Amino acid sequence: MIVYVNNRPCDLTDGCDIAAALHTLGIPAQNGTAIAVNSDVIPRPHWPTHTLRDNDKVMIIKATQGG
Repeated sequence: MIVYVNNRPCDLTDGCDIAAALHTLGIPAQNGTAIAVNSDVIPRPHWPTHTLRDNDKVMIIKATQGG
């Protein structure tokens, strides 16, 4: 299936959850990372159980330090 991660198409296996997608894409699930799927924020505890679907739009946002 194709999902769009930060507007880039990514090919993932059917039934992939957010945690598995992050692992497959080599994106560390570190503190300060937020995930939204189709504009809905998904809390971190739900990442392993939130199944992605074909054509989902996934936005990954990482907090940065600054002043």
